[in-house]
Amino acid sequence: MHQDKTGALALLREKICRMEPAQPPSAERLPTGFAALDTHLGGGLVPGCVHEMFSTGPDRIQLARPAAFVAHVLAQTTGPVIWVSEDYPDLSAPGIRQSGLNPGRLLCVTTRPGGLENLCEDVLNERGVCALVADLRTPLSPALLRRLVLAAGRSHVSGFLLCRAAALVAEPPASARMTRWRIGGGAAALARADFSGFSPVMGAERLSVELLWHRDGPGGPWGVTPTRQETPCTRPMPWAGEHRARA
Repeated sequence: MHQDKTGALALLREKICRMEPAQPPSAERLPTGFAALDTHLGGGLVPGCVHEMFSTGPDRIQLARPAAFVAHVLAQTTGPVIWVSEDYPDLSAPGIRQSGLNPGRLLCVTTRPGGLENLCEDVLNERGVCALVADLRTPLSPALLRRLVLAAGRSHVSGFLLCRAAALVAEPPASARMTRWRIGGGAAALARADFSGFSPVMGAERLSVELLWHRDGPGGPWGVTPTRQETPCTRPMPWAGEHRARA
């Protein structure tokens, strides 16, 4: 099992090296692309930290809106984005493109049940990566979350945790994250909203964005409308394969 893990990480590093480099460590903020949010955050999200996202209503299981929000944020950056999950990633290239994020920057990795936590830590320890996006089916323990925070701080890789289980409770437990967000639909949500596969059917739906907790300041609610990008892109989303759990 250790040999399988080593081989998977070597393949992942090789693919990362072939992609454009990430932003230099001197970058002070990751702009969200929404002026009101960036002003409140002092220019954007702090890089090299862990940020938690979850949703509300019917979308709290699929997390399409938080995924769209994170993709919109990462569209303002450069470098490889590693999207990890225990199942085949529920993403579509058209939806990713409409967020402004080039699918050619994505490396999608799956792991067997029980291996996602170690995979997240491995990715956050990899220099040269712009960001990790993790689809979490179960909550992380405080000790494990702390390890992820420390890894992100060392490598300056930003971590975005899409928390399905956290969306099922009104007040998720406190953690070491930098920010915690709840992303939902606006008052004018499209009647045809399809939450499967990061669907482009959602189009330019207005989002309700709530900053529930911010380590450096107050939270707050906003209504934002992501800009829908129509620029064609012929590069498919790279598939980095399966990462096996540590022995």
